[in-house]
Amino acid sequence: MHRVKLVDLRRETDIEQLRRVALAQQVQIEQLLRVLSAQAAELGALKGNDQELQEKLALVEQLTRQSQQVAAQIEALGGGKKKPKKPREKFGNTEQPKLPVVEEIFKLDDADKTCPSCGGELSPMKGQFDTSEMIDVIEVSYRVVSVKQQKYTCRCGGCVETAPGPERATPGSRYSLDFAIKIAVDKYLDHIPLARQDRILKRHGAEVTSQTLWDLLNGLGRRLESASRALLARLLAEPVVGLDQTSWPRLDGKADKPWQMWCLTGPRAVVHRIRDDKGADTFKSLMGAYHGVIVCDALKTHEAGARGNEHIALAGCWAHVFRKFEEAAPDHPEANLAMKWIGELYDIDERAEGDREKVAELRRTESAKVIATMKTWLWNQATLKTLSIGNAAAYVIANWDRLTRFLEDARIPLDNNATERAIRGPVVGRRNHFGSKSKRGTEVAAVFYTLLETAKLCGVDPARYLREAALADARGEVLLPHEFADAPPA
Repeated sequence: MHRVKLVDLRRETDIEQLRRVALAQQVQIEQLLRVLSAQAAELGALKGNDQELQEKLALVEQLTRQSQQVAAQIEALGGGKKKPKKPREKFGNTEQPKLPVVEEIFKLDDADKTCPSCGGELSPMKGQFDTSEMIDVIEVSYRVVSVKQQKYTCRCGGCVETAPGPERATPGSRYSLDFAIKIAVDKYLDHIPLARQDRILKRHGAEVTSQTLWDLLNGLGRRLESASRALLARLLAEPVVGLDQTSWPRLDGKADKPWQMWCLTGPRAVVHRIRDDKGADTFKSLMGAYHGVIVCDALKTHEAGARGNEHIALAGCWAHVFRKFEEAAPDHPEANLAMKWIGELYDIDERAEGDREKVAELRRTESAKVIATMKTWLWNQATLKTLSIGNAAAYVIANWDRLTRFLEDARIPLDNNATERAIRGPVVGRRNHFGSKSKRGTEVAAVFYTLLETAKLCGVDPARYLREAALADARGEVLLPHEFADAPPA
């Protein structure tokens, strides 16, 4: 059998080399354990010689001891003090808790049940199998359902009742609600343009035009508009919201005047709205009578939109600041000081572990000291107006009140990253299907991006949520993603 080359731990000082050794040994240990588990089962049935098994067990013990020594060496060299940003990728198979499991037993054909040694007949070993897992795919398929709704009458002849039929995309539609939902999820969540969906459907035998697919989206979008409006109203009741914008291409011959997608976020809500521009008037119309803090970048239109409104306060984004100093660092190493202080602000918040009272206390005591130290340094750097580090410092000084507002309110995050993440989906979508051809197209896109991105945020299956929201609308009710997430299982 293959032997592992052992290293001299007393002489090895390369932390990364030691880590590689540890990982390799762990993989081998896991492989051996799987083999041993299978052989242990076989031994019970065969009652054979276990000498080889004992040798393998001894090797496993040796590898385990050395793996522990490697870990200790890494710790002694200081490698164990680093806190990884992400958990290290695991070796071996990924668990699949959401997939159904079926069992398939494979047997020899009668013609193959002959011993190659003596020619005798092979007999099955009771309870003995080589066992493994395989992830398989069930091909997507479409069908035409012949719907027959039974009619009923009374002996009096005074009434006729018909059994209810299946749920359709829209009343009288030839397509099911689930068909329309798949089209919506494929386009607005998986970013597959309608023309490409048309081609995919044809490969599966379904003759559906892109125009028909759009009609389905339009109809389903109307059923879900009430949920989208309710979600915006709920979001504007939050004390702190995030705000960001990105351009949304128009395919109506006016490409030089793109629409603007506005994105608003809260703890359990994402709202997208597509408007003509990103001006102050649009800001005011979108935010309405909002009372609270808006976390956003330093666009002048934000300041102009909030000006004169005593109920709105703007908060800045330290991630933007970090990126500005990061860009300046290659030419100005002193910019690393600012990046270090910003990192400390994040570390302080992280220590609170989500406890808002603890966040408030740590910001009042420790974060305030970091900010005070940074302030003096920034004012000195801002004198270098023609240099990138001076521009970065000047940006912070110009937005000082917004950037330090987090010290006053533990609910205010240090950055607007949540909103930037929420807008990534539409950004990918516009690369694939290039925007919208009409104003109605922007409205439909906004409805689906709003509900699908919020469903993702709330940890619920987007397709299941859209179905239940459409059914709720048919009953004259509104169902929001967080309500669906919190509902007890049926």
